[in-house]
Amino acid sequence: MDIMNFTWGQLSIAFVILIIPALILWKFKTGLLTKMGIAVVRMTIQLLFVGYYLEYLFRYDNTWLNLGWILVMVIVADFATIDRSELKRNRYLIFSIFIATFLGVLVIDVFFLKFVIQLPNIMTAQYAIPITGMVLGNCLQSNVIGINTFYYSIDQHQERYRFFIANGSTQEEALFPFFRNALKKSANPTLASMATIGLVSLPGMMTGQILSGSSPFIAIKYQIMIMLAIFSGTVLSVYLGIVISSKFVFNERNNFDKTIVKKD
Repeated sequence: MDIMNFTWGQLSIAFVILIIPALILWKFKTGLLTKMGIAVVRMTIQLLFVGYYLEYLFRYDNTWLNLGWILVMVIVADFATIDRSELKRNRYLIFSIFIATFLGVLVIDVFFLKFVIQLPNIMTAQYAIPITGMVLGNCLQSNVIGINTFYYSIDQHQERYRFFIANGSTQEEALFPFFRNALKKSANPTLASMATIGLVSLPGMMTGQILSGSSPFIAIKYQIMIMLAIFSGTVLSVYLGIVISSKFVFNERNNFDKTIVKKD
């Protein structure tokens, strides 16, 4: 039997372990059992769909198909970022976050695929799709933290913001402390992960390569590259997301549009 390619029947056994967290959540009446069930079902269906789709994507390896899939990923991340940041789906926000996320991913893909790995075609599915997915997934998490922190901090401390403006500060100067706080909070999780990687945890990409038979040193080189790409991409996308979206949520008098923030 090929241990690396275990059967669907073997995979189904893995779902049995969910009994343990389910019992714990039920015992303490968390109300999360239904959410857990939905999350597991969605994860399974989505990954099966992506798996079958990527089989064809890798087989045909068409630049335009690959780019189309990346755009779909960015669009989904765009709406997920806004919803999880607890902001309203303002068309300007949707546009801003999409542009910021797409540019962040584009810069990282071009740099690492063209100049580091040195691929003849940076849209090669085997490299472009997985790397974009890993960077985009982390960008989403950081964007949620950064954008939520930025806009909710301004909403809760408008007196401070208006005080800076009233005392002659430019809008950029008045927003500086909010910007700094948002960047710090969004970057800290990735920095913490980078500081402990290899000692506390073995990341998924590296583990997957080792399990598939690659040399640990090859896996390490790819993992270092991915962590650099993830950190650079997350900081860049958060920065661009706040810069671009802030152009639309302040009027000509530098007043903050509070309607974008969801109220309880």
